[in-house]
Amino acid sequence: MSRMKEELERFVASLAIPADRKVVVLAELRDHVDCAVESARREGRDPEAAERAALGNLEAMRRALEAVEPAFAVSRVHALARGIAASLIFAIALDQGGAIMRGVAGALLGLCVVALCAPPRILELLRAELRAPRVAGLVVRGRPIGPAITYAYTVVSAPFLIWIALLFARVPSRVDVPWTAFTVMFCVYGLLLVEGVRARWRAVA
Repeated sequence: MSRMKEELERFVASLAIPADRKVVVLAELRDHVDCAVESARREGRDPEAAERAALGNLEAMRRALEAVEPAFAVSRVHALARGIAASLIFAIALDQGGAIMRGVAGALLGLCVVALCAPPRILELLRAELRAPRVAGLVVRGRPIGPAITYAYTVVSAPFLIWIALLFARVPSRVDVPWTAFTVMFCVYGLLLVEGVRARWRAVA
Protein backbone atom coordinates (compact mmCIF):
# COMPACT_ATOMS: atom_id res chain seq x y z
CA MET A 1 0.00 0.00 0.00
CA SER A 2 2.83 2.38 0.86
CA ARG A 3 4.38 1.79 -2.58
CA MET A 4 1.18 2.97 -4.24
CA LYS A 5 1.04 6.04 -2.01
CA GLU A 6 4.64 6.89 -2.90
CA GLU A 7 3.80 6.49 -6.59
CA LEU A 8 0.80 8.75 -6.14
CA GLU A 9 2.93 11.41 -4.43
CA ARG A 10 5.51 11.28 -7.25
CA PHE A 11 2.73 11.54 -9.82
CA VAL A 12 1.16 14.61 -8.22
CA ALA A 13 4.57 16.24 -7.71
CA SER A 14 5.29 15.86 -11.45
CA LEU A 15 2.05 17.54 -12.54
CA ALA A 16 2.34 20.90 -14.31
CA ILE A 17 -0.25 22.60 -12.07
CA PRO A 18 -0.05 25.36 -9.42
CA ALA A 19 1.81 24.25 -6.29
CA ASP A 20 -1.06 25.03 -3.93
CA ARG A 21 -3.39 22.89 -6.04
CA LYS A 22 -1.00 19.91 -5.80
CA VAL A 23 -1.76 19.66 -2.08
CA VAL A 24 -5.51 19.63 -2.75
CA VAL A 25 -5.25 17.15 -5.63
CA LEU A 26 -3.09 14.77 -3.59
CA ALA A 27 -5.55 14.87 -0.69
CA GLU A 28 -8.51 14.23 -3.01
CA LEU A 29 -6.79 11.31 -4.75
CA ARG A 30 -5.72 9.76 -1.45
CA ASP A 31 -9.27 10.02 -0.15
CA HIS A 32 -10.62 8.47 -3.35
CA VAL A 33 -8.15 5.57 -3.11
CA ASP A 34 -8.81 5.01 0.61
CA CYS A 35 -12.55 4.83 -0.03
CA ALA A 36 -12.02 2.28 -2.81
CA VAL A 37 -9.75 0.15 -0.62
CA GLU A 38 -12.14 0.24 2.32
CA SER A 39 -15.05 -0.73 0.08
CA ALA A 40 -13.03 -3.64 -1.37
CA ARG A 41 -12.21 -4.93 2.11
CA ARG A 42 -15.86 -4.84 3.16
CA GLU A 43 -16.87 -6.73 0.02
CA GLY A 44 -14.05 -9.29 0.27
CA ARG A 45 -12.22 -8.11 -2.87
CA ASP A 46 -8.50 -7.58 -3.36
CA PRO A 47 -7.60 -4.19 -1.82
CA GLU A 48 -4.50 -3.72 -3.99
CA ALA A 49 -6.46 -4.36 -7.18
CA ALA A 50 -9.14 -1.92 -6.01
CA GLU A 51 -6.44 0.66 -5.23
CA ARG A 52 -4.98 0.38 -8.73
CA ALA A 53 -8.42 0.42 -10.37
CA ALA A 54 -9.39 3.55 -8.41
CA LEU A 55 -6.55 5.50 -9.98
CA GLY A 56 -7.00 4.14 -13.48
CA ASN A 57 -4.76 5.45 -16.24
CA LEU A 58 -2.44 7.99 -14.63
CA GLU A 59 -1.36 9.52 -17.94
CA ALA A 60 -4.96 10.12 -18.94
CA MET A 61 -5.52 11.65 -15.51
CA ARG A 62 -2.42 13.82 -16.02
CA ARG A 63 -3.83 15.29 -19.23
CA ALA A 64 -7.17 16.02 -17.58
CA LEU A 65 -5.67 17.57 -14.43
CA GLU A 66 -3.15 19.72 -16.29
CA ALA A 67 -5.94 21.01 -18.52
CA VAL A 68 -8.32 21.85 -15.67
CA GLU A 69 -6.28 22.69 -12.59
CA PRO A 70 -4.68 25.97 -13.81
CA ALA A 71 -8.18 27.45 -13.91
CA PHE A 72 -8.34 27.13 -10.13
CA ALA A 73 -5.74 29.91 -9.90
CA VAL A 74 -8.54 32.37 -10.78
CA SER A 75 -9.26 34.55 -7.75
CA ARG A 76 -12.61 35.86 -6.56
CA VAL A 77 -11.47 39.40 -7.33
CA HIS A 78 -10.65 38.37 -10.90
CA ALA A 79 -14.03 36.68 -11.23
CA LEU A 80 -15.79 39.72 -9.77
CA ALA A 81 -14.06 42.02 -12.27
CA ARG A 82 -15.13 39.79 -15.15
CA GLY A 83 -18.67 39.68 -13.80
CA ILE A 84 -18.86 43.46 -13.57
CA ALA A 85 -17.52 43.80 -17.12
CA ALA A 86 -20.15 41.35 -18.42
CA SER A 87 -22.87 43.11 -16.43
CA LEU A 88 -21.85 46.53 -17.76
CA ILE A 89 -21.97 45.34 -21.38
CA PHE A 90 -25.33 43.62 -20.87
CA ALA A 91 -26.86 46.61 -19.04
CA ILE A 92 -25.75 49.06 -21.74
CA ALA A 93 -27.12 46.74 -24.42
CA LEU A 94 -30.48 46.59 -22.58
CA ASP A 95 -30.53 50.34 -22.20
CA GLN A 96 -29.50 51.25 -25.74
CA GLY A 97 -30.42 48.18 -27.78
CA GLY A 98 -34.02 49.12 -28.44
CA ALA A 99 -36.24 46.54 -30.10
CA ILE A 100 -33.33 44.13 -30.73
CA MET A 101 -32.89 43.58 -26.98
CA ARG A 102 -36.57 42.78 -26.55
CA GLY A 103 -36.55 39.52 -28.47
CA VAL A 104 -34.69 36.23 -28.81
CA ALA A 105 -31.65 38.02 -30.25
CA GLY A 106 -31.36 40.09 -27.07
CA ALA A 107 -31.60 37.01 -24.88
CA LEU A 108 -28.90 35.23 -26.87
CA LEU A 109 -26.70 38.32 -26.80
CA GLY A 110 -26.91 38.47 -23.00
CA LEU A 111 -25.99 34.80 -22.66
CA CYS A 112 -23.11 35.17 -25.13
CA VAL A 113 -21.70 38.15 -23.23
CA VAL A 114 -21.84 36.26 -19.93
CA ALA A 115 -20.23 33.18 -21.49
CA LEU A 116 -17.43 35.10 -23.21
CA CYS A 117 -16.54 37.11 -20.09
CA ALA A 118 -16.58 34.07 -17.78
CA PRO A 119 -13.32 32.83 -16.20
CA PRO A 120 -11.70 29.90 -18.03
CA ARG A 121 -13.26 26.49 -17.36
CA ILE A 122 -15.89 28.02 -15.12
CA LEU A 123 -18.09 24.91 -15.25
CA GLU A 124 -15.30 22.76 -13.78
CA LEU A 125 -14.68 25.45 -11.17
CA LEU A 126 -18.37 25.56 -10.26
CA ARG A 127 -18.60 21.79 -9.90
CA ALA A 128 -15.55 21.73 -7.65
CA GLU A 129 -16.97 24.52 -5.48
CA LEU A 130 -20.31 22.75 -5.13
CA ARG A 131 -18.50 19.57 -4.03
CA ALA A 132 -16.51 21.43 -1.37
CA PRO A 133 -17.32 20.75 2.31
CA ARG A 134 -19.82 23.10 3.89
CA VAL A 135 -18.52 25.82 6.19
CA ALA A 136 -20.17 27.52 9.15
CA GLY A 137 -21.65 30.97 8.56
CA LEU A 138 -23.16 33.57 10.86
CA VAL A 139 -26.62 31.99 10.56
CA VAL A 140 -26.41 28.68 8.67
CA ARG A 141 -23.83 26.40 7.11
CA GLY A 142 -23.23 26.64 3.38
CA ARG A 143 -20.81 26.24 0.51
CA PRO A 144 -17.74 28.48 0.47
CA ILE A 145 -18.01 31.21 -2.16
CA GLY A 146 -15.33 30.70 -4.78
CA PRO A 147 -14.59 32.40 -8.11
CA ALA A 148 -17.30 30.55 -10.07
CA ILE A 149 -20.08 31.34 -7.61
CA THR A 150 -18.80 34.91 -7.31
CA TYR A 151 -19.08 35.33 -11.07
CA ALA A 152 -22.52 33.71 -11.16
CA TYR A 153 -24.01 35.96 -8.49
CA THR A 154 -22.39 39.05 -10.01
CA VAL A 155 -23.89 38.53 -13.48
CA VAL A 156 -27.27 37.82 -11.89
CA SER A 157 -27.48 41.02 -9.84
CA ALA A 158 -25.08 43.63 -11.25
CA PRO A 159 -26.80 44.17 -14.65
CA PHE A 160 -29.98 45.34 -12.90
CA LEU A 161 -28.06 47.70 -10.61
CA ILE A 162 -26.14 49.21 -13.54
CA TRP A 163 -29.30 49.49 -15.64
CA ILE A 164 -31.15 51.23 -12.80
CA ALA A 165 -28.25 53.68 -12.47
CA LEU A 166 -28.43 54.43 -16.20
CA LEU A 167 -32.19 54.99 -15.97
CA PHE A 168 -31.86 57.35 -13.03
CA ALA A 169 -29.23 59.31 -14.93
CA ARG A 170 -31.82 60.04 -17.64
CA VAL A 171 -34.93 60.13 -15.40
CA PRO A 172 -37.27 58.57 -18.00
CA SER A 173 -41.02 59.09 -17.73
CA ARG A 174 -41.72 55.41 -18.40
CA VAL A 175 -39.65 52.25 -17.95
CA ASP A 176 -40.30 49.05 -19.89
CA VAL A 177 -38.55 45.95 -18.58
CA PRO A 178 -38.14 43.40 -21.40
CA TRP A 179 -38.32 39.71 -20.58
CA THR A 180 -34.81 39.33 -21.97
CA ALA A 181 -33.49 41.20 -18.91
CA PHE A 182 -34.22 38.07 -16.86
CA THR A 183 -32.69 35.53 -19.26
CA VAL A 184 -29.26 35.48 -17.66
CA MET A 185 -30.74 35.30 -14.16
CA PHE A 186 -32.98 32.32 -14.98
CA CYS A 187 -30.20 30.48 -16.82
CA VAL A 188 -27.64 31.01 -14.05
CA TYR A 189 -30.04 29.92 -11.30
CA GLY A 190 -31.03 26.93 -13.43
CA LEU A 191 -27.38 25.95 -13.85
CA LEU A 192 -26.76 26.31 -10.11
CA LEU A 193 -29.80 24.14 -9.38
CA VAL A 194 -28.79 21.39 -11.83
CA GLU A 195 -25.15 21.33 -10.75
CA GLY A 196 -26.13 21.45 -7.09
CA VAL A 197 -28.38 18.39 -7.50
CA ARG A 198 -25.65 16.68 -9.52
CA ALA A 199 -23.07 17.33 -6.79
CA ARG A 200 -25.40 15.93 -4.12
CA TRP A 201 -26.14 12.86 -6.24
CA ARG A 202 -22.44 12.18 -6.79
CA ALA A 203 -21.75 12.61 -3.08
CA VAL A 204 -24.42 10.02 -2.22
CA ALA A 205 -23.34 7.65 -4.99
